[in-house]
Amino acid sequence: MEMEFSRLERLVGMFVIGVSVLLLSTLVIIGRGRDWFETYIPYYTTFNESYNLQENAAVKLFKTDIGKVKKITLEKDRVRVKLVIQAQYASRIRQDAVAVVESPTLIGSEYISIIPGSAQSPLIPEQGEIPSKEKRSITDVFSEFDVEKTATTVVQTIQNLSDVARYLSDPKGPLRTSLDHIEKTSAHVEQIAGDLRAGKGPMGMVLKSDDLLKQVLDNVERMGAILQDIQRSTAKMPATVDQVQEDLAVYRDAGQMVTARVAQAGKILEQIRAASSDLQAILKNIKAGSADVPRISTSFRDGVEEIRQGVEEIDRVVESLQRSVLIRSNLPSEPVPKTTDSNARP
Repeated sequence: MEMEFSRLERLVGMFVIGVSVLLLSTLVIIGRGRDWFETYIPYYTTFNESYNLQENAAVKLFKTDIGKVKKITLEKDRVRVKLVIQAQYASRIRQDAVAVVESPTLIGSEYISIIPGSAQSPLIPEQGEIPSKEKRSITDVFSEFDVEKTATTVVQTIQNLSDVARYLSDPKGPLRTSLDHIEKTSAHVEQIAGDLRAGKGPMGMVLKSDDLLKQVLDNVERMGAILQDIQRSTAKMPATVDQVQEDLAVYRDAGQMVTARVAQAGKILEQIRAASSDLQAILKNIKAGSADVPRISTSFRDGVEEIRQGVEEIDRVVESLQRSVLIRSNLPSEPVPKTTDSNARP
């Protein structure tokens, strides 16, 4: 006989099935979050005391939870702790690993921290013993800092500070003396400032006098005009220097030309002397060879012509020098020639 369900019964059944699936999913999610489905491997370790360690306390590796404390028992004079560690971290539990109880910084309870060993060390088997290290007490910390020596140093420092404060508060000490000097100096500065504002003294008169201030401003304006003239003169200096350099080059060329002409005139004079010697020799020997007279006359005429040309060249050089602006301004005025006759040339 087939059972028939009404529509309401079907809805109720589906609701129950959905709620069951939802509960199972929630349990799975919570179980994964709380490691209910993880595989754990048990280990043991022992301490001299429990250090307020509680069951279900965390077991951490590098501050990461890898297990928990399963059981705490007392065996003889030692506290034996059973640990369960997740199987995926069992490869980190080696024979040179160390278990130590640590306390949180501010809030929380004690936990066991595993300091891993080297990768070359053998693994600790399941149910094996993990070496332990005792937790440091406050007494141990104080012993490291040598409290007695530190307290002596602090007392000595306080005494030194007290001596310094007493030394500084001494009315005849350097601090009070310096403060008195600073106060007196401030009073003098205020007095000087008051005299200046009142127009006392030379500086006060300068600051208060409108005439002196006007004179200073006029002098400043005059100095500005002088500086502008200097700037304009400085701007013209390159052109003036170039002109002077060009004139010097002309004078140098003229001097070289005069030197050359003088040397040439010297040569001409030497030729004249030589011609005079020849003339004397000719005059001495004129009786012996009258046929040489035309040749001698021609040679003498050529010498005279060369002398005339040299003199004309010197005149041209002198005239060019006289035409120069710098030399002409320094030459004396020409004398007025005297005439001997109204129709005669000077």
